[in-house]
Amino acid sequence: MKPLPFSRAHRWATAVVAGGLLGVGFLPLFGGPGYEQALASGLLVPSVAALATSFDLRSGEPPAPLACVGRGISSGLALAAVAFATALIHGLRAGFCDFLGAALGFVLTAGFGAALGGLWGAVVAEVSRARGLHRTATASLALLAPALGVAVSLARFYTSPMVFAFDPFFGYFGGTLYDTVVDAGTPLLTYRAGSVATLVSAALAASVLRRDPSGLLRVVRLRGDGWALARATSALLACGMSLAITSYGPELDHWQTSASIARRLGGARAGARCDVVLPESTLPEDAALIVKDCDEELAAIEADLGSNVTGRVRAFFFRDAREKKLLMGAGETYIAKPWRNEVYLQLGGYPHPILGHELAHVVAGSFGRGPFQIAGPFGGLWPNPGLIEGVASAASPDDDALTDLEWVHAMSDLGILPAVERVFSLDFLGAPAAKAYTIAGAFVRWVVQRFGAATVRAWYRGASIEELTGETWRALDLAFRSDAAKTPLSTEATAYAKARFERAAIFGRKCPHVVDGIRQHADQCRDSREVALAVELYGEVLARDPHDWAAHFGRGVTELRMGRQESGRDELRAIADDPGAPPPWRDRSLDVLSDDALFHGDEAKAAASYRAIADRSVDEDYARMEEVKSLCAADPAARTAMEALLTGTPSRGTDSVVAASLLGAWEERTGSPLAAFLLGKNLSQRGWRALGAAHLDKAIASGTYPSARVGREVIRDRAIDACAMGDRARVAAMRELVLDPAGPYASSGGRKSAVLRLLERCTTDATRQPPSNSGGPSR
Repeated sequence: MKPLPFSRAHRWATAVVAGGLLGVGFLPLFGGPGYEQALASGLLVPSVAALATSFDLRSGEPPAPLACVGRGISSGLALAAVAFATALIHGLRAGFCDFLGAALGFVLTAGFGAALGGLWGAVVAEVSRARGLHRTATASLALLAPALGVAVSLARFYTSPMVFAFDPFFGYFGGTLYDTVVDAGTPLLTYRAGSVATLVSAALAASVLRRDPSGLLRVVRLRGDGWALARATSALLACGMSLAITSYGPELDHWQTSASIARRLGGARAGARCDVVLPESTLPEDAALIVKDCDEELAAIEADLGSNVTGRVRAFFFRDAREKKLLMGAGETYIAKPWRNEVYLQLGGYPHPILGHELAHVVAGSFGRGPFQIAGPFGGLWPNPGLIEGVASAASPDDDALTDLEWVHAMSDLGILPAVERVFSLDFLGAPAAKAYTIAGAFVRWVVQRFGAATVRAWYRGASIEELTGETWRALDLAFRSDAAKTPLSTEATAYAKARFERAAIFGRKCPHVVDGIRQHADQCRDSREVALAVELYGEVLARDPHDWAAHFGRGVTELRMGRQESGRDELRAIADDPGAPPPWRDRSLDVLSDDALFHGDEAKAAASYRAIADRSVDEDYARMEEVKSLCAADPAARTAMEALLTGTPSRGTDSVVAASLLGAWEERTGSPLAAFLLGKNLSQRGWRALGAAHLDKAIASGTYPSARVGREVIRDRAIDACAMGDRARVAAMRELVLDPAGPYASSGGRKSAVLRLLERCTTDATRQPPSNSGGPSR
């Protein structure tokens, strides 16, 4: 037999792998060693290795069984080396992100997969030779195992909460586009321990096989041959280890089901329409409020979209992003699976900020298409992400200072508003997430208001929006822009829109996985006061991306608070004074410098600086915090309480216990509405709603608010308490305050709509069973 590198099958396999991956490497994110390149290699190389090995070994005089196994594994590894070489070529062209980490990741994913693919090819060759299979049948059998691996992953995606996948051949798929930190961690190591056991088992088993004169495999005589018996026994043990690792997948976090996740979380509550799975440690009253939130939000969205979910909805709530990433694959990304009537989120306050968006996906599934119950051609098998996310964003708008249509106005003024038709295609994925979601949600809401919810449902089901409305895309685009231009907009809003919507999407960033991972590690080091390491890691981020403002800011804060103060001040001043820096980062830097001035006794400078930030910010919550800090910095009676609550001191961080004590003393001593607001808000956020509501009522009864923003938040917080406690009289009173033309909500857009929506939904009977589905055929 010819040496492996010169076999015909190996030559064409090398050409396919090299050509395919060299071409793929020109795509964004695939240009060099990294997660995406390893995934592409894992999808291609094992299949090619299986094909090449099966054709290489099926004809001619067969080698010994152990030699066949060695030929298959070495063939796979050789092709993996070719694949990694293409990554190195593109790395020289586009630059390297994390060479050592990427190389290790490649070995653990595509490298092992290629070896297993070659091993499978050797098995196929034996079967083909023994059965006399035709070349086509041999090729089909060689491709079967890698294809089955993908099929199993797809089946798990469809039948469980999982969006991630471990696979013998392609290795690891992280799950979501928007989770930029991809780290399989220990589960990948334990998974590949199973792969090692499989390879070892195959090699040991082959070592106790021989060929009879007809070429068929036979087990060598084991009796009397201790070495052969030991190899056979070890083969069985290694095989058992591989099977054990597979069967203990949920415990090792290789795969999960709804039942296994429910067992890990440990808690469950049932509402009128929602079944909630949550951590067992959740307090009963908090669990009841989560169920209430889900039932209310579901009923509100069904009414808004004019369609009803068939059956019950199941909502999984995880402790944090880390646990959610481990158990179902999406860390910072929230997920819904409409075909399963399930949503997956982290725990949050009432009302949950994201629950409505994900439930809207489930409701949209009642009029969606195909097996996934979503929008898109070919029965939803080719998704339309703009329409999918647009419907969810429109049905559950963000609690933001501006409405989505006002943000669209800002984008249009900046010249960064694309043709709307492009948003409702796969181009949606190429835009920054905030920009794409905002435009899609605004346009769908506009269509609902102009043409009705039935039009959106029909569009979602597959009808043409042009046929449904009688307008071309161009005419719809012009009318949409015209209506957006009629919304009020400040110059500050335009500046913030530029910072908010011009950040590159993941496909347009250099080394996003590595950069975000290092910055995340740096943030952890900063929070644990590992100052030197944090500063070093922020420097690594900036070496890769000099315009990573989060790293600039993190390094400046770390130095100012815990390291070289003057160096930290210089970095933060550089950000605050840089006209090219995004306004939010300039403001955050100036805020920290203002805290520093306050710590060093310059209260007047700090108060003026806080006020300047508040005056130009359109981030409602951030601007309100700056107003509060400005008021407290100028008031000696309030300053200590503010430090305990919001800023900390040079030697200590914030402390909620100390803050509560000081806020209570401040309120009792002065009767300050601001103190009542701050104390009431913090009590309510910690679940002491009756006490919190009493203090908020004092702030409202005073008849004066320190600012319109503070007034809006007092009313909003009291409205949330009223809804949470089922106090319909206070709900009605809060609605009157929100609608008061002379009240603090007179100049508010997005937040006013959100509060009114909350007040409406919490007085609707969420326990009713929905009528028959009006959105199309039920599932």
